[in-house]
Amino acid sequence: MRESCDAGRTRAAAWGLGPLLSLDDIDEGHIPVKRIHATAAGLSALLLLLSASACGGGDETGEGGEGRGADLVVAVPVPLTSGNSAAAQMMLNAAKLAVKDINAGGGAGGRNLVVKEYDDKLSPDESVKVAQRAVTVDKAEAIVGAYTTIEGLAIRQVTEPRKILFLNPSTISPAFLDKAVYTYRVGHDQRDYPVQMMELLTKLGYKKPVVLADDGPTGATLFGPIEEAAKAAGLQPAGTVKYALNATDLSGPIAEIKRSGADSVIAIGSSAADAGLAMKTMVEQGVQTPVLGFSSLIAPDALKIGGDAFTKLPAIYTFSNMQPSKPQYQEFAKKYAAEYNNGAEVALVEQAGATYDAFMILDKVLDQTGGDTDGDKLVQALDGMAPVEGVSGRQSCQMSFKESHSAFKLCLVAFKFENGKPVEQAG
Repeated sequence: MRESCDAGRTRAAAWGLGPLLSLDDIDEGHIPVKRIHATAAGLSALLLLLSASACGGGDETGEGGEGRGADLVVAVPVPLTSGNSAAAQMMLNAAKLAVKDINAGGGAGGRNLVVKEYDDKLSPDESVKVAQRAVTVDKAEAIVGAYTTIEGLAIRQVTEPRKILFLNPSTISPAFLDKAVYTYRVGHDQRDYPVQMMELLTKLGYKKPVVLADDGPTGATLFGPIEEAAKAAGLQPAGTVKYALNATDLSGPIAEIKRSGADSVIAIGSSAADAGLAMKTMVEQGVQTPVLGFSSLIAPDALKIGGDAFTKLPAIYTFSNMQPSKPQYQEFAKKYAAEYNNGAEVALVEQAGATYDAFMILDKVLDQTGGDTDGDKLVQALDGMAPVEGVSGRQSCQMSFKESHSAFKLCLVAFKFENGKPVEQAG
């Protein structure tokens, strides 16, 4: 039977080895290899170091911990340096709040959770880099995070081969879950959006929408289904205008929208900064049409860049995976405000609630596995998880992975931005 970590530390101290060291210390250059002598005692000590390096986390192959009560590190990679930095910070805060609640209740499967944060800078290269560090150096046994599909697809390259559970609270692209085994989304597939968008446009009486799409994974794939859904609803779409993700100038695309004669704009981009710039440019060029799109349209970074465009445009409508009037959401929002804003109301992005839910789902399945983070055991627990209503989604909608790796189906909520905040739309 494997020697416990505590017993190993005791024996190391008895041998006069001092604080127990890990392979990471050697790999990072902290211990010159020439100092390790090949004496019998030295070899025994080295073997002890090698075995102890796995204490409290999964190994580099991604095989999970054994649920023996050691702290469980959960990596939270989010784009803290990006055009979505404010939303990323809310996701991180929600993660810490969830872990505080879980640990206060006895931990997940008997193990205390520890949040390890990473700035992935909304870059695929950086996302791979931080994910690699999370699982190999920091011994993270699960990952919750990523704001966009760009980050999510990159992180998947690290987690899937190692059988490490990756719960994402934000991305909507179908590509994110293509052939995924250990990757799940605590949200909607993007194919839900066109259906609910056309229902709202029809209700509002708009006939000729134009799609404004970035060249990211979502924008590049969703414009077609939106055009098809518009035609199926009896509308006359004015086509799609494309632009580069993280654009610095949108004057050309907005001029094209103006020439199209559209009576409404459906904006499908990943960056809140892009959304704010688009609406600012619309006002500057005299494009007076309502805008409909994702919650990124009214994210803090969009509001900062868009400025008074939010009061000068006829209307701004968004769809979110949250309902502020929902009791579960209200309870979460109050706890968040108390923890991070001295009790004052905070206009949260939808990803904050979804991040909290992701951790509560992790807590639920770890209780079933007894704290064991073996990927196959967690997948079995998730796929068999009873439907549960959380902070996210429309009231009475439940999260479930029985039919797919996306937790929700057609549970989005429509909002109109009024007086500086989103207001739920009835029906």
